[in-house]
Amino acid sequence: MKIAIIDAVNQDIGLKILFPEADYFINNDEEITINNRLISYSRYNINVNKDWSNINDLNYDYLFIIIALYDSENGNINIHNIRNRIIELINKNNFKKIFVFDNYDYDYDPSNYLISDKISYFFKRNYNRYKHYKNNVHPFPFIMFGHISLIEKIDREMVSVYDYFKSKKNRVFFTGGLYIHNDPKYNIIRDRVTIYNKIKETCLLYDPGYIPYEVFLTEMRNSKFSLDLLGVGDPNKRTIEILLSGSLLILQTEPSSLLRWPFQEDFYEETKFTNIEEFTLKITRLMNNSELYMKCLINQYNIVKKYFNTKWLRNHILSFI
Repeated sequence: MKIAIIDAVNQDIGLKILFPEADYFINNDEEITINNRLISYSRYNINVNKDWSNINDLNYDYLFIIIALYDSENGNINIHNIRNRIIELINKNNFKKIFVFDNYDYDYDPSNYLISDKISYFFKRNYNRYKHYKNNVHPFPFIMFGHISLIEKIDREMVSVYDYFKSKKNRVFFTGGLYIHNDPKYNIIRDRVTIYNKIKETCLLYDPGYIPYEVFLTEMRNSKFSLDLLGVGDPNKRTIEILLSGSLLILQTEPSSLLRWPFQEDFYEETKFTNIEEFTLKITRLMNNSELYMKCLINQYNIVKKYFNTKWLRNHILSFI
């Protein structure tokens, strides 16, 4: 089984971590510098290939593509051109199967942006459980973008069972970007500023501000609760970091938008909120009821332990092959 991975603008090495035997292709050298991948390349012994001339159905059985498809139609000329290059490559070949991993923030149907009968499956980062997608679109919220990929975090940052359940400070930890994102074209508004200020008024929030990453991990791992505010996309990088840390995820959601994971189990409703009143009520219960807190933490640990590992993620993708 020969696999070629095309990471359109070098945004996520996660699939290469899951499939070390695959060949990994990007578009140009500039993307390596922009995303600062060199440490991760060395850690996982990744050789980057920019010559796409060898990507064909004689050399490879399966093609994996990582691309932010929304950008290809909304002002990013570089990704638009790369998408067209990928379409040309698809049309010239007959791979056994083609998997597209769409890592963009929004919850649109990716098959509307890359239309081809040759594409077997789309794997979607932000898959809204309340929306309808085509039958070949599936949730896979483990491909994103950033300096360190989510799958690399899963591979390296999961704490031990002892540290997951160790005694922690009875506080709600948060540190991160505060902004108001408004995209009238897609009709999405994310207002972190207002909800943050309301939560801060309750005096329950521990926000140390900007701190080095290792200190950030330590502070989060020593907190009973960690707050994940709605960001532009779902999940946030912080969502995964919290779940791996042993801190209990306190998740802001919207009534019409809730991430669907690629498994049946779910995190308890006692840890989710949509407004400040619900947050205050639920965090007060969790702080004052150790039995409820432990029930939620055990459920979170069981989900993370079972699914947030490279073996399960690899086998999940293989199940579609």
